Amino acid sequence: MGSVCIRCGGPKELPLGRCAACGHLPHRGEAALSVLASRRMLGERELLEVQSRIQRGEPLRPSVARLRAAEALVSGEGEDAPPLRAGQLLGLAGATLLFSPVLAFAGALAWRDTVRGKQALVIGAASTVLLTFAWFVIRLAPFQGPPVPPP
Repeated sequence: MGSVCIRCGGPKELPLGRCAACGHLPHRGEAALSVLASRRMLGERELLEVQSRIQRGEPLRPSVARLRAAEALVSGEGEDAPPLRAGQLLGLAGATLLFSPVLAFAGALAWRDTVRGKQALVIGAASTVLLTFAWFVIRLAPFQGPPVPPP
């Protein structure tokens, strides 16, 4: 059992998946609580205790610290959040080159103190250097005028 349904206490494999026992699918507001009721956040004994509480009809009352940790995990902003995948890195790099490096720096600020923040900062710095170099090349290239047609 990887998780417990927060509605009926039934066993589930994935915290954000549909419960086979009651059919409940956690909505966005229940995501953190569902992740909290999983092996990702609790040991086996704690998870069994949570399961029995839910089955007895007791409301879940996690501590503020545990709930915030689960919310950070759900949002992908926790300390152990996975790094950006290759496609996400390429998308961020393409967007910063097409629009502005400010996008990457905004991502670095939003994901500060995480691996994703460091990745976004590197992409922002690299795109700034590339765009500055391109600007200098274009700006300093000698203008030769329009082509002259042959006589």
